[in-house]
Amino acid sequence: MSDLEQKLSNLEQGRPAAVTVGTFDGVHRGHRRLLEVLRLEASDAGLASVAVTFEKQPRALIDPSSQVSYLATLEHRLELLGETGVDVVLPVCFDDSLRNHSADQFLEMLKRSADARLLISGTGAQLGHDRLTAEELKPLAEARGIRILEVPAVSDGQDTVSSSAIRKALTEGDVRQAAALLDRNYRIEGTVVTGDRRGRELGFPTANIETVGQTAVPANGIYATIATVAGKQHMAATSIGVRPTFGGGDRLVEAYILDFDADLYGEHLQLEFVKRLRGEIKFDGVEPLIDQMKQDVTETRAALSGVL
Repeated sequence: MSDLEQKLSNLEQGRPAAVTVGTFDGVHRGHRRLLEVLRLEASDAGLASVAVTFEKQPRALIDPSSQVSYLATLEHRLELLGETGVDVVLPVCFDDSLRNHSADQFLEMLKRSADARLLISGTGAQLGHDRLTAEELKPLAEARGIRILEVPAVSDGQDTVSSSAIRKALTEGDVRQAAALLDRNYRIEGTVVTGDRRGRELGFPTANIETVGQTAVPANGIYATIATVAGKQHMAATSIGVRPTFGGGDRLVEAYILDFDADLYGEHLQLEFVKRLRGEIKFDGVEPLIDQMKQDVTETRAALSGVL
């Protein structure tokens, strides 16, 4: 029995279900539109609205060699999904048992375990190892008393809103475009770890952040960000890169939190990306770097003055 079937069977809704299934990485504008349709359609039909989210992307199991990244931690994703107002958010493991289901077997499992009456699908979504589209699923679903509803993709006027489009924006450092597709600032989070204290030597002590899991990190450069520590927000100038002025090295995420002087080692820190200030530059010595860092701080204050 798959993890999905077991968890659906354990639900005690007392009524049939309307279901949608996906990773919902980032819970972007398109996802929220689909979940809104799920909630409204379920309410109109007297069904329980159930959003199933895979804890990890299915392709991480299907192709272990693939490069998988995430736009939100699982905890953040569950928080965002919960805010949509659906009755149940169900995190499940995409396991070998589920992987081997055909679309027909998947529909049978939904009917058997959750008495599903409605399946909400995004445009272009495919189901089962035979990868059937919503249109191909309809006769199979109707035979089991399940209605299939395909929700059109959302567009921002230029691009279709998708997790792939958000990742592309991040790889280009375009955090404003990512925010437009998400309808909120892009966020990463992690634990503050010990670095080489070079920032402190330069007069700009930074928090070196070890990001959670396989988080998608924006392109190298300097960003105006909002740092949240222990529930309180602060302005921060954040550097992502390899520090070429000092010979390069591992890629780091380092946040200089403005007007802040406290030991953060071991603390959990969240960073929201508001604006990219510049790309990563190799300077001819420390003094030009310090001058530029002062300018970065000034530009960070200006970028965030209307936000914080």
